[in-house]
Amino acid sequence: MLKPLFTSATQVAAGHWICYALLFFFLLTTIVLSLILLRFRRMKIKFREEIFKQLQNKKADDEKLSKTLGKLIHVIVGLMDCISLSPDNAMLLYSKVKTFFLSSLKDKNNVFYEMEYLADKCQYDLISTLKEEFPSLKKSDIKLCSLISLGFPTHSLITIFRLTHDTTIYNKRERLRSRLEMKEGDNLMDFLKDKVELLRKQKETLYSHIFSSLVKKDYFYKNF
Repeated sequence: MLKPLFTSATQVAAGHWICYALLFFFLLTTIVLSLILLRFRRMKIKFREEIFKQLQNKKADDEKLSKTLGKLIHVIVGLMDCISLSPDNAMLLYSKVKTFFLSSLKDKNNVFYEMEYLADKCQYDLISTLKEEFPSLKKSDIKLCSLISLGFPTHSLITIFRLTHDTTIYNKRERLRSRLEMKEGDNLMDFLKDKVELLRKQKETLYSHIFSSLVKKDYFYKNF
């Protein structure tokens, strides 16, 4: 008689342990799933914050680009105005253009103070890259780099920097070559062109990898 009672008690105890084990497994599974869900929610929030930050930066960049292009248009309109007022008189045209140009240079808001930004936009972040790679570059070096990379000839640089003769701009270029750690005999323009081409290829490779990754994950099919 004791044996059936013992067997029954053992079965009841085993049943309790099974219930406890199932309950523990259920609680553990719930906790793990909750942690995973919480992680995904945090990732989603972080992703949204990054997108919002990028949109803010894009908005600020668009506003700066709009203002810079406005300044550039102002210079073009001013030059066209000089030409239209003196179409047949070369000396008068020269005088008007020179006066307009020099007065523009005195204005701290003129487009030549935005050449660093324009060069970065046109040359695959060339100026930002040079500032990171060569922290010894001065503000005047950055401006000179920007103008040279955009194709401004030496005589234009002399006017923009309001220098008196070629020797001064030559000295500025030599100091720039030294701070860019260029080898003796290397051409400054070629150096900048090679740097731009390298940056172009790097960006092209980066975008290619990003696009390939999105295609492999069927991103476009799931989101569009």
